[in-house]
Amino acid sequence: MPTRIVLVVDASPLSARRVQEALRGTGFTVVVAASGPEAEAAIDAGGIAVALAALSFPGGNGYDVARSVKTRSPEAVVFLLCGGFEVFNGERADQVGVYGRINRPFTVDTLLRHLEAALGPLGTPADAPPPAAVPDFEPVTRRAAPEPLPDASDTIQAYDGPIAPAPDPATTPRTAVGDERLASFLPREWRSHPPVRVDPDVVGPALERAILEVLPEVVEILLNKALLRSPAFRDLGEVAVDEAVRAQIGPIARRVIRERLAEIEAGGEDGG
Repeated sequence: MPTRIVLVVDASPLSARRVQEALRGTGFTVVVAASGPEAEAAIDAGGIAVALAALSFPGGNGYDVARSVKTRSPEAVVFLLCGGFEVFNGERADQVGVYGRINRPFTVDTLLRHLEAALGPLGTPADAPPPAAVPDFEPVTRRAAPEPLPDASDTIQAYDGPIAPAPDPATTPRTAVGDERLASFLPREWRSHPPVRVDPDVVGPALERAILEVLPEVVEILLNKALLRSPAFRDLGEVAVDEAVRAQIGPIARRVIRERLAEIEAGGEDGG
């Protein structure tokens, strides 16, 4: 059996890793080129069944790769990998024999769907988990009117009434965006940047100060909402306040009386 080669031409290592993951165990050999000269050398070696080329890379572009691949291997299938901010020229792609485009970064499932649409089933990898059981599904179709029952007085007619109007986008909840469409808006190298290192000795005290600054306001808001919504909490608060006031009545009364007596004595001395 001849070797089936999948050529990946992209400066980003992420594309090559995704292709290798998708084609593991399918009998394809993945060859990676990160520049124009490397791509030309791989194309000259022959045996390419599929090519996935970025629109632009050091020393070349995907359109030239497609032209070279189709010139040497007319039966090869060529895809162009397009980033979210790159402009895809459909007319130029048709001229050089491009089969289709794949938005990147892409998932393994998205890549498999594109490849199987062009090549047919690729086979199940040996280490892939078994497919999940799919419940029986019967598509909804319009059927002819059934035969009347023996004792039925009326004939059952098939529904042929008006079709329900399309839902209003303003009131209909939006569904989740597909992974391919969402990935096309992400930066090209969104996963290749190393994580930012932080010093916990600096970040920890800063977070603590920030939390303590807003904590009184948060507690006040929570208490106000609890007083408004919870009768039990209101009763508990009233009892606590009442007990606190009664506990302070004695000291307050003694302090007020002493202050008043001092004022009277001071006034008497001034008058004498």
